Amino acid sequence: MLIKDTLTHLILPLLKRRDVELVELAVSGNHRRQIVRIFVDRPDGITVDECAALSRDIADMLDTRDPIDGTYLLEVSSPGLTRPLKADRDFERVVGKALRLVVDGLGVVVGTLLQVKADHLDVELQGEPTTIERAKIQKATVHFKL
Repeated sequence: MLIKDTLTHLILPLLKRRDVELVELAVSGNHRRQIVRIFVDRPDGITVDECAALSRDIADMLDTRDPIDGTYLLEVSSPGLTRPLKADRDFERVVGKALRLVVDGLGVVVGTLLQVKADHLDVELQGEPTTIERAKIQKATVHFKL
């Protein structure tokens, strides 16, 4: 089993108990020192204090279970407001909000997300409902008007 899979398996129950979603887990570095980056969130957002508490709990669990060879640096944080939307749950969380999409054949478009389907998004672009195939979306983020 890959270290990323092992870590995911270990931390998911801890996150679930705190009603926190795992957005992304990345492991980098080398066999002597690895960097474990964990991005977490919840629908109503997550605070810095909550990330710090999770970091302590995850570090304690990792120190007890010892799944990482050598030393490691653990980073637990929120992915931020402008993070790319990838999973269904990311899109479902922002239905009704403006998205900035980079789409093959269309370029950059901004529209309101109407509905999320497995293979496409229904988006209102310039007042017109439009279907955009998920496979053609290179990047999607929530669009904030300044």
